[in-house]
Amino acid sequence: MIKVGFKLKSTGIESYRKNLGRLSQVVGKAAADIEGEAKASILKNSGKYKQYGNHWSSPPGSPPNSDTGFLANSIQHKMLTATSAEVTVNAKYAVPLELGWISANGNHVPARPFLRPAVEYVAPSFQAACKVILKGGK
Repeated sequence: MIKVGFKLKSTGIESYRKNLGRLSQVVGKAAADIEGEAKASILKNSGKYKQYGNHWSSPPGSPPNSDTGFLANSIQHKMLTATSAEVTVNAKYAVPLELGWISANGNHVPARPFLRPAVEYVAPSFQAACKVILKGGK
């Protein structure tokens, strides 16, 4: 299982208290956006690299291609507290796809990342929204 978590710490406690509801919305939106981006990247065919039976692997470094939708459907987000959320991926082959692996014959199989790119895509808007809220803006 892969987990990505978010926690937000604030030194401006008064702004934090006033805007807790908005911060919670921003954290929840970021987690939902990461889930959505990761799923979309898997469900969009990344191209054909090698064929294994009826399955075509994606090129190294690109998100994995989907056959059944199981990997994409195993990605879920949930709020943990008012300012923390997690995105989990429950498919047992998620970690090897995300990071790469060594095959049974000793060859290195390059990663087909889908979660890290989703986090990197969502991070700038998440950080910008948090800064606005913590400075007391709307």
